[in-house]
Amino acid sequence: MEKVIVVEDNLLITAIYRHYLTALNYTIVAEVTTGEEAIEVLKDNEVDLIIMDIMLEGEINGIEAMKEIRKKVDVPVIFVSANSDDTHFNNAMDIPNSMFLVKPITEPDLSNAVQMMTSNKGVA
Repeated sequence: MEKVIVVEDNLLITAIYRHYLTALNYTIVAEVTTGEEAIEVLKDNEVDLIIMDIMLEGEINGIEAMKEIRKKVDVPVIFVSANSDDTHFNNAMDIPNSMFLVKPITEPDLSNAVQMMTSNKGVA
C-alpha cells in the first residue's frame, strides 16, 4: 500500500479524505492540522503523497510548509484549497511536483489527481 499524509485543519474534510484515500488503498501515515506538524511527521516517515490544505492552523501555511519539506524530499503534493485566487494558485504551482484542486472536491477529483501525481511522478 502506498502511504500518504493529510494536512488539513478541518476535521470533517479530513474524514472525507480518509474515506476517499482508503478506497484508493492508501495507508494514512498521519493526519495533522498545521504545516509545522507536517514537517515534523515527514522527518521520521516516508510517504508517497501529501494532501495539503493551504490555509492551516499554526504559524505557516501549506505553501510555506511545502517549501520546507522540499528542502528534504520531492514527494508529490496535491494542494486542496478553497483559496483559488491567482496568488494562492501561482504560489502553490511554484512548488515542484505539485497539483492544485479547488474545494470542494469529489472522490473522482481526488482519485484522478492521485493517479496523475503518483503514476507520472507529478507535474511541474
